[in-house]
Amino acid sequence: MATKGAYTALMHSKFFTPAFNSAIFDGPVRIYFAQAHEGFALKIYLNLQQRYAKEFTRAKELHNFIHRTVLIMLYPTAETFQNSFEVSDVMVAKDHLIDDTVLGVKGPFDESQLDEILQKILVAFQNWEMHTDSRPPEISI
Repeated sequence: MATKGAYTALMHSKFFTPAFNSAIFDGPVRIYFAQAHEGFALKIYLNLQQRYAKEFTRAKELHNFIHRTVLIMLYPTAETFQNSFEVSDVMVAKDHLIDDTVLGVKGPFDESQLDEILQKILVAFQNWEMHTDSRPPEISI
């Protein structure tokens, strides 16, 4: 979702809610959240950087090459989550918008969701590897 048109598509999609008044953007990951949930959003981002540094670095390289993004939407309530994903029996739902992966997380948030969210982000990154026809050069860490 590297283009302005793709950003506009997100703003007008079923995934976006006016409750999202803050975001963290870093290459292959965009986390949208209500300002009151900044702590949880930062926890996701920092854990991704620290615990999965190698995978995150590789995802940044792939993002620059294939221009895909993982959009993490932290819905403040079960209702806002269900309005976007039309499911109620999961804590984290997955969908797609153009070429990007959308991960919706149902609030209220707690530590028990963190590992599931991180694992779904990593799976999205791994899918980029599998669907890349001409690969960018390998990076060395």
